[in-house]
Amino acid sequence: MVERLRLEQVDSPEFLDTIHALLADSTRRNALRYLTTHSGPVSVYRLTTELAAVEYRIPTTDVRPEQRQDIDLLLRHAHLPVLRDAGLLEWDRDRDLVSLTSLLDHLSVTIPNPHNVLDISVSTRPELS
Repeated sequence: MVERLRLEQVDSPEFLDTIHALLADSTRRNALRYLTTHSGPVSVYRLTTELAAVEYRIPTTDVRPEQRQDIDLLLRHAHLPVLRDAGLLEWDRDRDLVSLTSLLDHLSVTIPNPHNVLDISVSTRPELS
């Protein structure tokens, strides 16, 4: 479980631990990275398609339903709840839309360029041989 990020605790070890836990997973990093490049809400379907394309290293137009479904399950049951609970995104389940909160922008107080951190840390699963 990840703690909710609160800017008044920015100097605490718990705050840094939460940031590290949030960015420890490539799917969460990729989701945050994608959302930082789009203003306003994004459908979970669109986000899932984009993440599947990154995961499988293919164009979004080539994402097959079963590839998207695998990512969709992970997002809905693991990653979106964690990011929502941490306060980084809002998830409108009725309309199936996600959007970043302003918290990531406020983190620039501690992290000089939070978006750059996401760019550096984005990775995909290594290919199986």
